[in-house]
Amino acid sequence: MRKLLIILMALPALSFASSLDMSTLKCKNMSITNTTTLKEVQDNCLIKDQKNHKGMYEVEFTNTTTGKKVKCDFAKNDPTAVVNGCR
Repeated sequence: MRKLLIILMALPALSFASSLDMSTLKCKNMSITNTTTLKEVQDNCLIKDQKNHKGMYEVEFTNTTTGKKVKCDFAKNDPTAVVNGCR
């Protein structure tokens, strides 16, 4: 049962990793990495929406490189929170 639970928990992470190329994720001249803070995203990105979603703080913005909408998750609505992941 534990193995099944671990596998089920890993599947979203695997699909996330294949669905977005973090190396092309940018707002203006700032690249979004795993050390980017919520404040940096709010200050540099064209924000479409921000909200609490499934226990995380979700920010939706436009990727400057592709022009597509991206949603990034942060642990909480705190300026120092770093990116947990994007899709």
